[in-house]
Amino acid sequence: MAAVRLSDVAQDAGVSLATASRVLNGSARVPGKAVAERVEASAAKLGYVPNAQAQALARSRSGLIGLVVHDIADPYFATIAREIQQQVFASQSQVLLTQTDREIDTEVRALRSLIAQQVDALVLVGSHRYGNDSDAAISTLLEGFARNGGKVVGMGQSVGVGRTIVPDNAAAAHELATALIVEGHRRFAVVQGISGIPSAADRTGGFIAALTEAGIEPELNVEAGLTRDGGYELAEAIEAHLASAPSTDDVPLCVFAPADVMALGALGELRRRGIDVPGQVSVAGFGGVPDGEDSNPTLTTIALPLHDMARQAVQWVLGTPPAEAETEMTGAGTTAADAKEEPLEVHVRGDVLLRESTALTAKV
Repeated sequence: MAAVRLSDVAQDAGVSLATASRVLNGSARVPGKAVAERVEASAAKLGYVPNAQAQALARSRSGLIGLVVHDIADPYFATIAREIQQQVFASQSQVLLTQTDREIDTEVRALRSLIAQQVDALVLVGSHRYGNDSDAAISTLLEGFARNGGKVVGMGQSVGVGRTIVPDNAAAAHELATALIVEGHRRFAVVQGISGIPSAADRTGGFIAALTEAGIEPELNVEAGLTRDGGYELAEAIEAHLASAPSTDDVPLCVFAPADVMALGALGELRRRGIDVPGQVSVAGFGGVPDGEDSNPTLTTIALPLHDMARQAVQWVLGTPPAEAETEMTGAGTTAADAKEEPLEVHVRGDVLLRESTALTAKV
């Protein structure tokens, strides 16, 4: 079957080729409403779709935004990806989404593919360190992309190119630990040894720093993956610890997982194993994903402004002005007076949300 041409649409609508082109290719110079509706009706009837490659060549932009995340099943990444997709789609652009599972080969291949498809911008969500040589390979790709006019935004860590949105992980985790101590918690377990993920190390480090300042040492250190399955592993380790070193008092063991997806996995698995949450084990996470509000019990966490982070990334890649609504994000080294200068790095503050998963009973 032969492809429907723009000239076919123009003939069916009874307009010139130039008029049909202006209507269907997004020109600012559009004819009257009745003519535009007639052209659009003819295009729909004939099944005509504009050639995206030809449009990109004519406009010197593709209208495509490449979005790279670690794991779309993680509600942290899913929440950000959904908001970015909605914001970009509203601007008449499209998102090309790929996940890497924190694999260097997958990420490099994904970036090369997105660049080959002539995306206008790349948004990389989540922190990682693959090692000097591997990180250099990614930086080289991004630097070349930027030199050719592409925009780059990192969310979670600086990628050495473009702009970055950075959560204040250590400070927020320190605040969470302090709040839990004030609530009366004295027994803690933490997750360590997550190699290649600086954000997790910063969160655990900040949490432990607050414990140290209060004269408290974690009674359990667990190594597990920063995933839901890692949460299951964490719950298994906690169950074994409780069996081997039972507490002599009624204070629950408070577990800090440096990501909500891990905390939720641990919370669910602890309950499946018959361990009372928060009576025997309290659970706290980090991120502020919507799922934490729906869990039973609801999850204590650091709530990052995920929607605002996503909107800031879209504003940068599309070049749109900042939204009027106030956010919890501040430019590094900037004040309100010079905020319009669009800093290269924006720091994000999170809020401590103490919920049911860390609630202490009256007798404690």
